Order: sequence, then structure tokens, then C-alpha cells
Amino acid sequence: MQAPTRQTQNNASSYSGALLPAFLGDLDQAADATRYDIDLKLNADLQHLEGTQTIHYVNRSTTAMQEVMLRLYPNTDYLGGQMHVFDVRADGAAVEPLAFLRPSQGLTLTSTTPLTDTSLITVPLPQALAPGQVTTLTLNFTLTAQLHTNSGYRTFGWADRILALPEAYAMAPVHDESGWHVDALPSYGDIAYSDISLYRVRILAPADMVIVATGVCTQAPVSAAQLTTPTESPPAWVVTTCEAGPVRDFAIHASQVFQVVTATVAANSGNVVVSSYYMPEQKLGGQRALDYASAALLDFERRFGPYPYKELKVFPSATTAGGIEYPMLAGVLDTLYSTDPASLEWIVVHEVSHQWWYGMVGSDQVNEPWLDEALAQYSTSLYIEDRYGRAIADAQRNERFLVRYQQELKTGRDAPVDQPTAAFDRSMYFPIIYGKGPLFFDSVRRAVTDLQFDAWLKTYFMRYRFKIAHRDDLLNLADEMGIGAPVRMAFDQWMRRLYVH
Repeated sequence: MQAPTRQTQNNASSYSGALLPAFLGDLDQAADATRYDIDLKLNADLQHLEGTQTIHYVNRSTTAMQEVMLRLYPNTDYLGGQMHVFDVRADGAAVEPLAFLRPSQGLTLTSTTPLTDTSLITVPLPQALAPGQVTTLTLNFTLTAQLHTNSGYRTFGWADRILALPEAYAMAPVHDESGWHVDALPSYGDIAYSDISLYRVRILAPADMVIVATGVCTQAPVSAAQLTTPTESPPAWVVTTCEAGPVRDFAIHASQVFQVVTATVAANSGNVVVSSYYMPEQKLGGQRALDYASAALLDFERRFGPYPYKELKVFPSATTAGGIEYPMLAGVLDTLYSTDPASLEWIVVHEVSHQWWYGMVGSDQVNEPWLDEALAQYSTSLYIEDRYGRAIADAQRNERFLVRYQQELKTGRDAPVDQPTAAFDRSMYFPIIYGKGPLFFDSVRRAVTDLQFDAWLKTYFMRYRFKIAHRDDLLNLADEMGIGAPVRMAFDQWMRRLYVH
């Protein structure tokens, strides 16, 4: 059989639908980004999906690749789904994906007894993929989402009248000079660590489902004759087509009862449509969430840098974590819409800040969870300061950061912030990452001028926008900007030491 012809990618502009016109040039930076074309069918039972996808993957390393690894996130214990992949092809040739083998915990290093991690597969390539070349993978899959899910933070499956489908496809993990990043995933914290990619996703679903998905989406009705099994009920179906990129992953949330209110926000480089979805009985909360998200978008643009997308969507989530972030999406615990407005505001703004810290400036959420979460927490307090004044913001910082951390100290417990998620006792993860971690940024701000602090974060954002940053990138940038000594002193005090007073 003749070897398939490979070439580098081009025409990234065909994925431009989510970007404001002023940012179409960002696609040049994404010219070699992984591209996903996905077709999903959500069955009428709202539990089972069928999917097909094409992945265009470029070898951005300096050595040839013999395989491409894929994450099947729904198969993690964290998400609690069931995903089965079949009919996998690489450059048109049928290939048999291999289960990823991870040494069993508790066994000696010399043991050959493996555990199969069903959330990871290896796709062997029919010929080596040279640096700069692209391989095209195609596959089909089926997926089952839990009903009344209680897995992880309830971020996947059906709960509280909401269907959550984050990363409901096969996704290539980060690959860099150290190889594929395929760490075992914890049962808490954030689990996605991904590169910038481009997406075109078509979602076939019953017409009564309101779809909230990453990207800019359009809808069109589908006749019964166009369905694979036209006798299915209900009789009305709609296909939602979404374009997104450059973004780090793709998420879908849907409900038969979602209602929406929108506003057009005059951002720095164009009008952004902000949409706030809500349950019918929570209209006032939906209006408030729209106000908070719109104000946060403008505030973070001023402080950090531009928001490049045409849309931003806030939606109720059944998550037990308070909120959950995805590109162009901010999920907020549904019960907050009808309770304390201050708590709703904090969570909405925190999740919106993740569009800058995680969405555009990527980080390893599994091994450096503080890098986006602690910064998102402190960014939220900056919004409070800008909107309500320094005194109110300082009171919020004291309550949400210092007191939260000190409550753990009173029990005799503490932990360094600068460590992977899995290194934390689960009960310690939130008070350390979300309480102690932001105190590092607060300490820096008090040690330098506001002008220096603001310039540090803005430069960090602009330098690593649509890239991946690590701890040393943030610290080295401080050295470069002449504030290295106070930053490193604060880092040592708050991020590495125990029992800080």
C-alpha cells in the first residue's frame, strides 16, 4: 500500500467564526493547532450520544512520532461516563488503538503488572509523523452520561434539569519536550490540560433542548427524512453548528428549561454579546449574572488584555464546586441564582476571569493548579475593588483568603500551595489553593507599587496569551521587570512554607 501523503496545515481561517474581526490574526498563531471536526447526536433519552470526529494533528516537536495519544475524559472516575471508540483510522488506514498501561499503584518499580487506564488510548500511525507534518485521524464513538450524576463535582451527566457534556470527544493531550502529558487524574480539582485548538462541532439534538456550547453557534431544523432513523421521537430535531478557536477545549450544556437574557458589551476591540442563561424561576438571578459578567469582562480587559471572542456565555450548573470554567463559558452553581447576590457575583466573576487565566493563558491544572485558580481568585478581588472600592475588597480578601486559610491553621493543618492537585488531602485542596494561594499575589501587591503589579500581570497575559505558562515563567518575568526580589520572597513565604502568620 502506498504511504499516505502528508503536508503541513493551512486555511485556519475557516475556523474564524468565534473571533472578533480585530483578532483574526490570532489564527496565524494557531496555524499548527490541532483541529477537531465533530458530529454529535444526542438521543432523545438525553443520556446516550453517538459521535464521529476528525482530528488534524500536527507534530510540533523536533522528533518523529510513531503514535498519537488521545484522552477519553468521560471515562475518568471524575466524570463517570462511558465512552467507547471504534473504527479508528490514521490517514485513511485502519488502525487498532491500544489501551494505555500505567504501572499499578503499590507495585514495585520492576513489576510488569499493568493497570489499563481507559481514559487514555494510543493510536499507532501507519508511518512515522515527521516534525511539521500533519496526520488525520478519524474515529466513531458512543458515549453514555450518568443520570442524576454524583461523580466528581457533578460536571458531567444529567442533574438538576441540566445536561453537562464537557470534553465529550477524544482529545489530544499536551505534547512538549518532555513527551505526552498523561498524568493520572485526581478525583477533585480541574483535570483538563490542553493546548490551543480549533473546533467545528455539529450537535444534533431534540428541538426542545437549549444548547449552550463553546464558540459561536447557529441552529437549523432537521427533517425526519434527514435522520438516520427517521422513526425516532420526538418529531422535531435541530442541528446546532459551533465554531470555536483558538480555544483549549469544547463543552456543551443543555436544558429543556433554560431561558436567556443578553447584552451587547462595547469591549475594546468590538462588541461582545454576553448571554446569561437561567432557570425560569430564577430570572432575577439571571439578570444579575448578566450584569456581573458584563462588568467583569470590561474590567479584566482593562487590567489584563483584550477578550477576542464575539460571545461570552454564563449558565447555571449542577456542579458542587460552586462554579466551573470552559472556553467562552462560565458555569455557576444553579442554587446561587436565588440566594445571596454577593456569592453569585463572586462566582460569576471568578469564572469569567478564567477566560484570561486558563482560557487564553494556559497552565497545567493537574500539576500547578494554583497558577490559574489562585490568580483567578485574586483577579476577582480586583474586580470587587474596581467596582466597590478598596475597603470592601480588602474585607472580601480577609474573609475569602486569610480567614479561610487560618481556619485550617487552627486545626493544625497546612500544606505548601506549590504542588500538584494529587498531593493535597481532598479536604485541604480548596482552603490552600483558593485561600492561601491568593495571599501570594496580595503580598506581592503590597510589596510593590500598583503600577508595577498591574504591569506584571498584564505583561504575563500578553506574553503567554494562547500559550502555556508555568510557575517559572511568572517568576522569571518578575525578575525581568525589576520586581523579582519581592515576588520571590512572597512566593517562598506563601507558596512553599508552612504555618504562615
